[in-house]
Amino acid sequence: MVGALPAPSYPRPYALGEALRKKKSNVEALLNRYVSELVDAQKKASLDAITDGRLLWDNVVEGSASLLTGWQKGDLTRFFDNNYFYRRPIKSQLKPLSLEPELKLMPWPNRLFTVLGPFSFSKLSSGEPAVDWDYARAISTVLSGYEGWLAIQEPSLLEGGFPDDLKAALQLFPSSAKKLLMVYFRPFSPVYDKLLDLPVDGLWLDCLADPSWKVTLKERGQKRITALGLIDARNTRLENPDDVLRAASSINATGEVYVAPNWGFDILPYPVSKQKTRVLGAVKRRSEVS
Repeated sequence: MVGALPAPSYPRPYALGEALRKKKSNVEALLNRYVSELVDAQKKASLDAITDGRLLWDNVVEGSASLLTGWQKGDLTRFFDNNYFYRRPIKSQLKPLSLEPELKLMPWPNRLFTVLGPFSFSKLSSGEPAVDWDYARAISTVLSGYEGWLAIQEPSLLEGGFPDDLKAALQLFPSSAKKLLMVYFRPFSPVYDKLLDLPVDGLWLDCLADPSWKVTLKERGQKRITALGLIDARNTRLENPDDVLRAASSINATGEVYVAPNWGFDILPYPVSKQKTRVLGAVKRRSEVS
């Protein structure tokens, strides 16, 4: 059977964005409304994990940094090749904050939380192709004891320069979490063997960016959990659930397999993100009866 995971983040609805920009008094009410709306949509789709959508985060870079003190916002920078930008974090001395305020928005046991990994944080903040150990220690302290799904986003791993010490850095992340290393925007096949060797429970792979993904997974094996990024988070076109299920079922899975977006839904229109959530649910339902 094929399961289904939501996007690790969802687009911020316009009304909430305006309320935040104008610092209106109804921000909390709007946030609760839209989180409840997203949770209901995911539950109706019977997804295997539930996220609050990270609606207060502008992006995963600044969002991850917001879990820490000891940094300030720098230059406006393009996030890979998207029409989507973030303020580059300039760190001084990173120190962990409490995760409790974040978890209050996600009191359910099958929650999905996400952070940027320590290599991509370094590349996307300072430009250095190395593990940021200050960030790794601080963010792992924030996450200490966290229970639930944890998507560790490491898109920069696919740009070259796979660091030898990433394995040691990821070992700092909590063993209590169901950890998925998430890579996207480029083919993962060239570094797939190295990804398999990392101390995580599974891999979240952008299959849409890698024409060889089926061959790679069939011939080189899989981890205990594989999330197949087959729902396009950068295109408003809605996928055919039968086509997605056919692709997901073609790899002769040796462990748990989930269909998922290939990235966060951040740049999609909010209504489209909910439609794609329903597509994910339709894939799972078809899998249950096939």
